[in-house]
Amino acid sequence: MISCQIALYPLATKDFESVIIKALDSISSLKSEGLSIEVGSMSTVLKGKDEVVWKAVRTLFDQASHQGQQIVLNASFSNECGCDL
Repeated sequence: MISCQIALYPLATKDFESVIIKALDSISSLKSEGLSIEVGSMSTVLKGKDEVVWKAVRTLFDQASHQGQQIVLNASFSNECGCDL
């Protein structure tokens, strides 16, 4: 079990909310694999089995960057902090 706090920053766009929403929508299907998604005002926390969390981060990054966007994705991972589901 791991947790990951992520913050996605779309660059050079006024439509940043759309980029973030589409990226988050791209990982919602992983809830069926045990992924917990807690969206906050400044970041999102993902929790679950290691392979599901890593898959979610990769999927989110790919979705955001494949929209033709320049992005920054900050991520902090832990195998202790926030891992209590």
